[in-house]
Amino acid sequence: MNIAMSYIDYNMASLEEREIFSCGKTAVENVYSYLSAADGILGSVLIATCNRTELYLSLEDGVDINPFEKLCEALGHDYDKYKHINRTIRGEDAIVHLSRVAAGAESQIWGDYQIVTQVGDAIRVARSLKASDTILNVVFRTGISAGKKVKTLVDFNVNDNSTASRAARIIAEDGDIKTALVIGNGMIGRAAAEELTRAGIKTTMTLRQYRHGEIVIPKGVGTVNYNDRNNVIKECDAVVSATMSPHYTVHYEEIKDFDRLPKIFIDLAVPRDIDPKIGEIEGVLCYNVDDISRDERDKRQKEQLEYIDEIIEKYIDDFRKWYSFRKSLEEE
Repeated sequence: MNIAMSYIDYNMASLEEREIFSCGKTAVENVYSYLSAADGILGSVLIATCNRTELYLSLEDGVDINPFEKLCEALGHDYDKYKHINRTIRGEDAIVHLSRVAAGAESQIWGDYQIVTQVGDAIRVARSLKASDTILNVVFRTGISAGKKVKTLVDFNVNDNSTASRAARIIAEDGDIKTALVIGNGMIGRAAAEELTRAGIKTTMTLRQYRHGEIVIPKGVGTVNYNDRNNVIKECDAVVSATMSPHYTVHYEEIKDFDRLPKIFIDLAVPRDIDPKIGEIEGVLCYNVDDISRDERDKRQKEQLEYIDEIIEKYIDDFRKWYSFRKSLEEE
């Protein structure tokens, strides 16, 4: 087994640096296309969230490739300029790391419940594009299963263990806020809208386009066409934006002269949705994903991490048995 992975996350890379390595759908497809043509690479899986970008590679025996260097090449970035912000892990240590990520034990928000879905989405996309191989399929199945098991056994003891719930709490704690606009109808946008509605905030969510299949609108949430969002911004008290757009969804120049502006803007996207200059407007509070996610791990969390690693070890052992059996069949 020759597995290598490289990653950047909130611990080693600033929000501005993470934006450079954020990957939308087209970028992900381009990365996989580039890697599939590279010698020595059998499979690849890319995880790209607001807090981390991780590239997992399954390599031919004896091949030594730095995944982050390949990622830089695929995205057209200078590896030497950014090599200081990444870490590379190989072998079983990469599976342990993936399991911790899926469990929310590597997230800015301790126990982040959204990340296991994002890890699952990453392997699903890789498989659909025929980028992954059998080894990585089982590696990710192992990591996701371990992460889910951790979530059933470990009491993270937090009521707001996601960026969406943190955003909703910040808004709800301000007694003057009665209405909110959520820009984006993806997983995080829907979660934020649900949390805001549950907190008694009258919430509207943008719909940008109709896709094949049903678009889920949280119960009690109103909708508005994305192109009409500025009309709602004029009237609401808070804005949350969580899209995968490569461009701003809220522009300083478009709203700076409004007679009335929301009190709070919260940007849950990487790259950022909300023009940072909006935070310079008097009377406006503007938060990005790092602002709302910072949290210190206390002694109890360190003790929990030891227990988490004990849980993960069982799944790593299962992977060892599977791989040993696979090798024995190949040698017959």
